[in-house]
Amino acid sequence: MHAIELPGHGQTGLTRGEPTVELAREIVDEAVERVGGTAAIWGYSQGARVAFDYALSNPDKVKALIAESGIPGIEDPIKRANRRSGDYALATRIEDGSIEDFVDMWEKLPALGDQSKATIAAQREDRLRNDPKALSAALIGIGQSAYEPTWDRLTEITAPTLLITGGRDAIYTQHAQQLQKLIPRAKHVIVDAASHAVHMVEPDDAAKTVAEFLAEVA
Repeated sequence: MHAIELPGHGQTGLTRGEPTVELAREIVDEAVERVGGTAAIWGYSQGARVAFDYALSNPDKVKALIAESGIPGIEDPIKRANRRSGDYALATRIEDGSIEDFVDMWEKLPALGDQSKATIAAQREDRLRNDPKALSAALIGIGQSAYEPTWDRLTEITAPTLLITGGRDAIYTQHAQQLQKLIPRAKHVIVDAASHAVHMVEPDDAAKTVAEFLAEVA
């Protein structure tokens, strides 16, 4: 398994330039090429958007698609515009503050409410190595509102697809139910005890679900 660091994050930061949808796609493609030109792609939340985009842009390179708690863009134009406005406001707040300020805020997000204090604490050091300016740029360049919605193209995804959501994440579970109807070879698994970050709250269940799926489609 290979973990991909998206633009604006971690050591990548702004070393590849301003984060964009195209740059994120390029970084994924480079990783796929390093492992032989085809791969199973697993994306969580923001990573799920990137995974949907890559599967539509490079269908021959995706052996299987796993999307955890994510959607292929915001379909409603008004909601997308509102999210864009909110993203710009948050990006300014992130850039004007310290990385400690951002991490303190992030750790209080309702979506992380089901994570134990120990789980959140274990991620803190990794989060603190980010650059606020780069995270701000990533929010604008590859955030939720940066992606053109591609719900109308989901029938083009030919790879076997696994949609994972937490049973306590009603919004994304509902989204996944819609996605399952649109993606030809999709199945949806709900991990009841988890909310948004299924792989963090129930890592064993998430890993088992993915392993079983990949064994089925191999």
